[in-house]
Amino acid sequence: MEYNMDTGKRNKLDDIVSRVNRSDISTIKGVISSIIMIMNNPNSTAKDIEEIIQVDPPLTARVLKVANSAYYSPQNKISEIDQAVIWLGFSTIKELILSQKVCEIFEKDEEYEGYSRRALWKHSLAVALMSKMIYRREFGERGENAYVAGLLHNIGIIAVDQFLQNDFKNALKMAKDNQVNLYIAENEIMGFNHQDVAREIILNWELPEEYGMSIGSHHNPEMIEAKYARITDTVFTANYYCQLKKIGYNDASYTEENIYNKCLQRLNLNPLALDLIAKNMQSELLLMEEMGIY
Repeated sequence: MEYNMDTGKRNKLDDIVSRVNRSDISTIKGVISSIIMIMNNPNSTAKDIEEIIQVDPPLTARVLKVANSAYYSPQNKISEIDQAVIWLGFSTIKELILSQKVCEIFEKDEEYEGYSRRALWKHSLAVALMSKMIYRREFGERGENAYVAGLLHNIGIIAVDQFLQNDFKNALKMAKDNQVNLYIAENEIMGFNHQDVAREIILNWELPEEYGMSIGSHHNPEMIEAKYARITDTVFTANYYCQLKKIGYNDASYTEENIYNKCLQRLNLNPLALDLIAKNMQSELLLMEEMGIY
C-alpha cells in the first residue's frame, strides 16, 4: 500500500529507514521474519524453531536458561535446544524468541525527561501480552499477530531516539512542557512522528502489511481502513490501558478517552473483562521479570 505524503516527508522517512537498515536495529529483522512465517504456516514444526535458535548463540543461551528456570522446574538439566523446545512448548518458545530478539534493540539505556529504553521495553512487552490476551479471550484466536504488533508498536521511537536524538529530546521536552502526547510534539518538530517511522520500517522489511498499518496508526485507530481495524483497535486499547496504569514509559499521558471508548465498542469489549485481562497480563509480566526475560 502506498501512503500519500509530500516529497520532503517521504525523503526524511526513507533516510531514517536506510539508516535503520545499516544499524544494529536491523539485526532483529531476519528472526522476526522467520518467526512470522512459522506462525502463518500451519505445517510448521518444532524443527523450524530449532533451526532459528541454533544459529544465534545468545538466543540459545537465553532459551536454555528459561527452560532450566525454577518456574519450569525440569527434573533433569536441559542442555539441548530440541529438549528446550519440547519442554517450553511451541507457543511459548515462539513468544520467547520474539521477545528476546526485539529486547536487544532496547538495551542501550539513557534516561531523559522520564524516558528510557528499558521503561519503553517494559511498556511494549505489556502491550504485546495484553493484545494477545484480548484476542484469546474475546475472539478465540491465538493472538500471535496481535502480540507481534504490540511488541513492535514503538520501534519507531527507538529509531528516532537513535538517529534524530536532538530532535527526539526536544520533542520529549516539548511534550512534557506543553502537556501533549509525544507524537504530537514530534509532528511539530520533525514533520512526522514515530508511528510514521515504524510503519515505514515494517513495510520496508516486507513484514505482513497488517503490522505496518496497525503499528502506523496505534495512536489514531479511527484513520485505519476496515480490514486492519480489529488489530489496530486492540493495540490501541492495550496501549491506552498500559499508559493509564503507568506500566513502563508513557508516551501518551494525555490520552483521548473518547477514542478508547469507541475502540471498546468496536471490539465489543466490556471494561470489566479488560480489567481481568490486564490482571492476567500483569501476572505474566511479573513472571517474565522473575525469569529474567526483561
